[in-house]
Amino acid sequence: KLKSYLAQMEDRKCEIVKLQECEKALYANFQASLGENNEFTHFLTKVLKKKIKCMEKKDIEREADEEDENEEENDEESNLRADEENSGSEDEVFDDSVCPMNCNEALFQNTIQLQQKRLEIEKALTEEKKVAANLRKKYRALAKKAKVVETSLDTVDRELETFQWEKQQKLNELHVVVPLKLHQVEYLVNGEMPSDFSQALVFTNQSLEYLQKRIVDLHNEKIMQREIYKEAQEQHKQLVQDKKEMEISIRRLQEKCNHLMMKKFGRLVDFEAVQAHSVNIRVEELEVQIMEKEYLHSLELKEWEERILELQQQLMKLTKENTGKL
Repeated sequence: KLKSYLAQMEDRKCEIVKLQECEKALYANFQASLGENNEFTHFLTKVLKKKIKCMEKKDIEREADEEDENEEENDEESNLRADEENSGSEDEVFDDSVCPMNCNEALFQNTIQLQQKRLEIEKALTEEKKVAANLRKKYRALAKKAKVVETSLDTVDRELETFQWEKQQKLNELHVVVPLKLHQVEYLVNGEMPSDFSQALVFTNQSLEYLQKRIVDLHNEKIMQREIYKEAQEQHKQLVQDKKEMEISIRRLQEKCNHLMMKKFGRLVDFEAVQAHSVNIRVEELEVQIMEKEYLHSLELKEWEERILELQQQLMKLTKENTGKL
């Protein structure tokens, strides 16, 4: 039911927002119809905002405004109200049924229509706020009741749990008489039935059958675990044997490697260190090729420079000869 109230409150809130938007649009339309520097702005504003004396409506609006005091106000409406307050008292009596002289009749009629729309919007807005306020009151009251019920339920649950625990504790302390037949008694001491049964255990046939079945299951499980253990033990032995064989093979290969190094180099060589400090032959070859190419290019460049110098000298010589002929 709380969710239902919340949904209704959200619906009412949406309706209130829509009506407020309509009211803002109405005032914006009125301002646009007035234009700039209209001499009848004050009169038409009073016509538009003329209030209907209704105590019930004022009470409802005051209650709704107290609930929604944090809602955003319309700037244009505030400006219009400020103009109205500056012009005089709100209770000032004026005739809004006759269009003043020199006032546009169409503008006056449009203002009357906007006044009717404003009254309808305000009426609908007041009703929506009233419904929303009632829903909020009902929701808060129901929420308080739900909280009280939830607290009481938690208390009752704790008390019930405590009672059940105490009850079970008391039942465990009770001595219960269990009538048994002789064929149901299997508690024998030295082949005879003892007179003291304080150490005997009483349980049902189903429990006995389950325990007997459990004994068989545990026996089979024990056999299975022994088989698994034997297989794991055999595998362990095989792995140990393989490890020993691999160690022997590694030692034999190491000895062979050492023998070959002594035969070839006359001493043991650390190939890892040699590889770390060795020169890359391919890189060296490429560097030599680069140096050769650079040398050839330098020779070719030198020849071209000499050729250019020679041609420049010939050009200068020809230029002088041609200049002398002129």
